[in-house]
Amino acid sequence: MPADQTLKILIVDDNPNNLFSLNELIRSNFNVTVIEASSGYEALRMINEQAVDLCLMDVQMPEMDGFETARLIRTRPKTAHIPVIFITAFDPNRSLMEKGIDAGGLDYLTKPIDDVQIVHMLNMYIRFINRERNLNAELEEKVRARTRDLVQANFHLRNEIEERKKTEAVLKQTDQKLREAITAKDKFFSIIAHDLRNPFNAVIGFSAILRENLHELSTEKVSQYAGYLHEAARSAFLLLTNLLDWARSQTDQIKYEPEQMAISEIIQATFSVLSGESTKKSILLLNKVEDSVSVYADRNMISAVIRNLVSNAIKFTSRGGTVTAYAGTSGGMNSFTIEDTGVGIRKEDIEKLFRIDTKVSNPGTEKEEGSGLGLILCREFIEKNGGKIHVESEAGKGSRFTFTLPAGAG
Repeated sequence: MPADQTLKILIVDDNPNNLFSLNELIRSNFNVTVIEASSGYEALRMINEQAVDLCLMDVQMPEMDGFETARLIRTRPKTAHIPVIFITAFDPNRSLMEKGIDAGGLDYLTKPIDDVQIVHMLNMYIRFINRERNLNAELEEKVRARTRDLVQANFHLRNEIEERKKTEAVLKQTDQKLREAITAKDKFFSIIAHDLRNPFNAVIGFSAILRENLHELSTEKVSQYAGYLHEAARSAFLLLTNLLDWARSQTDQIKYEPEQMAISEIIQATFSVLSGESTKKSILLLNKVEDSVSVYADRNMISAVIRNLVSNAIKFTSRGGTVTAYAGTSGGMNSFTIEDTGVGIRKEDIEKLFRIDTKVSNPGTEKEEGSGLGLILCREFIEKNGGKIHVESEAGKGSRFTFTLPAGAG
């Protein structure tokens, strides 16, 4: 298929005979589409409605001559690129040629038209137009290819940026977990090196006294030292229990096995286990949680939470005080509070209670020692069961530790 097949040439002349002759001459020599206009106005309308590649324009036409028509074609952005060749019956003198150039014309043909001349001229312009089309097509293809490359490069760049962001996020998480692991390790060794050693030192010391002086000690003294041994052994046992639970929690070795259960039963069992400590300090333990109040949680984890909270409450409550457990509800969750009438907590220490990277461990009202690990364990176990834990306290006015748990599955 010849390259010039799709070209469209517009002939503008008010003389029908001239239109016919030019039309026949062009179509017999070139494979192009020829359209005709009999006036400047009609030419402007046709150019506005369809794409035209070349225009042959008669100069002498009524109403609007060829120069004015060409000038209007050139002033419109949509049609300014169309080459215009003027056809005139006059010799194109210098003045006429300048007028034609000012109007936007590119060349002249004179009447009567020389067939060889017009074919030669049209052949030259058609080759030029086709060459320009080919160059434009090549340029457009290069632009499209470059655009595709840029789009693809942009896509890969965005993916790379997203991957880098993900990698940075993973690195930050890994760094945070590593810091937490280091802090946990330091905490673990600190407890082993100091807190766990203290009760064993007491056991060793008092047992040595009993062994070396048993026959010289009164029954009252033996009973007193036996009490110290019991307290030291109990303290070591509770600390070891928390240490093991915490270590298993850090390594995800504790199975989460939730069930529907009554909290009142666990609280009462905890009160019974710790009744010896509360009786020794004449502390009243009150369970105000009704048997009908239940939660969906892991029994072992919640037992450890309540054991730690009640044990702390007894430790920081003076003789003759009270430790009370009661329940409430809030938005599909049940809340439980362990409240004491003890010494309370300083405001600056409250925010540190549940953090592994700080240590808040004050002696109890009768010098009972602790590691601060119990409350950290409480927070982890409560959060594993879908709840939250917080404390309200004021120095000298007691404390209220409240945690929430789902009322039911789902």
